[in-house]
Amino acid sequence: MNRILAAGVVAALSTATAFAQDPFSWTGSYDGFVVCDHVKDGVPSTFGRALELHFVQEGDVLHIATGIDDPTIGTGTSLYHGLVMSSPAGDFTSGFIESCKSRFPYKELIRIFPAGTQTEKFGFSASTVFISDSLPGSEGALVVESCRWSATRISIEEPKIQRCDTLPSAR
Repeated sequence: MNRILAAGVVAALSTATAFAQDPFSWTGSYDGFVVCDHVKDGVPSTFGRALELHFVQEGDVLHIATGIDDPTIGTGTSLYHGLVMSSPAGDFTSGFIESCKSRFPYKELIRIFPAGTQTEKFGFSASTVFISDSLPGSEGALVVESCRWSATRISIEEPKIQRCDTLPSAR
């Protein structure tokens, strides 16, 4: 009887494993757009730009590299890292990310809104807050931006990006 019970448990576990989905991963490359409300030295404006994003997920940690072609400050890459959380069912994911390396000194926090993981073309939206007094071309004026990102994954291949935890310590 113990052999029959053990065989039944093994069969049940094998069946459950066969039907279990792989956990969702953010890893891949994305194309998107960012639109920002911008205040420089008390003067408001709005702008939008195309952006390219590359994500590598390790457990619940995200490493992100962005590329933005900005006519005022040129083309460059910024690095971010943060945490992602999934719903208990694994059908939604969201996160909180912060900048760790950029083309000039700034602080940026990004909140990724819950995104469904069941779609063929995974996409997400995010809201950011950006603050700097060192934005190129701003002559030292304080710049504050509130931005909205929207992006769609175009590849699930793991991109080769520099990660925040591999940067030399700034002590």
